[in-house]
Amino acid sequence: MSISAGSCTLIDLQKRWRKIGSVIFRWLRTNISLAKHLLLYLRLHSIPSISADPGHLNDIVRMMEWTTAEIRKLGGFVKLQPNPAATDKRSLPPILMAEWAKNPNKKTLCVYGHLDVQPADKEDGWETDPFVLTEKNGKLYGRGSTDDKGPALSWLWVIEAHQELGIDLPVNIKLLFEGMEEFGSDGLFETIHEEAKNDGFLCDVDFFCISDNYWIGKHKPCLTYGLRGMAYFELAVQGCEQDLHSGVLGGTVHEAMTDLVKVMSTLVDSHGNILVKGIMDEVKHVTPEEEAFYDSIDFNLDEYAAENRITSGKLLHDDKKTLLMSRWRFPTLSIHGIQGAFSGIGACHSSESDWQVLASACPGPRRQQD
Repeated sequence: MSISAGSCTLIDLQKRWRKIGSVIFRWLRTNISLAKHLLLYLRLHSIPSISADPGHLNDIVRMMEWTTAEIRKLGGFVKLQPNPAATDKRSLPPILMAEWAKNPNKKTLCVYGHLDVQPADKEDGWETDPFVLTEKNGKLYGRGSTDDKGPALSWLWVIEAHQELGIDLPVNIKLLFEGMEEFGSDGLFETIHEEAKNDGFLCDVDFFCISDNYWIGKHKPCLTYGLRGMAYFELAVQGCEQDLHSGVLGGTVHEAMTDLVKVMSTLVDSHGNILVKGIMDEVKHVTPEEEAFYDSIDFNLDEYAAENRITSGKLLHDDKKTLLMSRWRFPTLSIHGIQGAFSGIGACHSSESDWQVLASACPGPRRQQD
């Protein structure tokens, strides 16, 4: 039996309300879940887990402990491995290794990520407090939102979503998270070497996913399948055993800063060309097939400059292909900073005795030797 209400029966109304109710329920469930994860993000991004500052060691440990608790809520097994590079004089955060029940018929994927961040202050150019996650124009800004708390912890939401939907994960998942990536990954390499041995945490891993990279634009996701690698160098120049007064001794002694600047000028020029002889000899030549891959890549130089707030609007290269090759496949050399004697506010007439420069180099794909 049905009751007519104009051109619509009661059964029709019931069906419509069920449909509307289903839509409302899905909306509430989606947005409640979104709100829950946003609140978690707000808490996590307020933790200044800065690995370059030993004073924030406890903050890194807090991040590790929070992540451990969340993994266990999702049924995972976690081990906080003591950092093998730690000493009695230098404490370091543990290395987190986690996994879920393993299906022997599936491949095993190990996800790498890090929970530490770089130092950040508003004076560095931030428009908002870097440790307060802030929404602007539909985007969330905060130190670690993309490097690397957001990408690393998003794997927990992926696992949670599969569990709530009753969908089996297509692979076994392991997590390898550290807290010193932004300061040299102390202890990670020793851990990998040890855990890759028989019966180690990594001995059965088929694939690795580095969850610490970027899209190349705003419109299309990308999958990074290779990295150039990186090597850090520190150069020190010492001229004497104490600071000297430049007003008294200037012009009579070799000054460490002057010599260091001279040495740095021989490493790389203002166009990004590495000046060290022979460094390009082992780099693979670009083949026509490889060069053709760049033609279809969705990348806009103007958006790239704007996104990175390059106010001059001037990039080292004016065409997409050359710029991307310079970013991805050719070696680069960057000078990060100089450390020396007096660097505070005010004038100090010192001819500094000891200066250091920090630099890093990214090697390109090597050419195989005959």
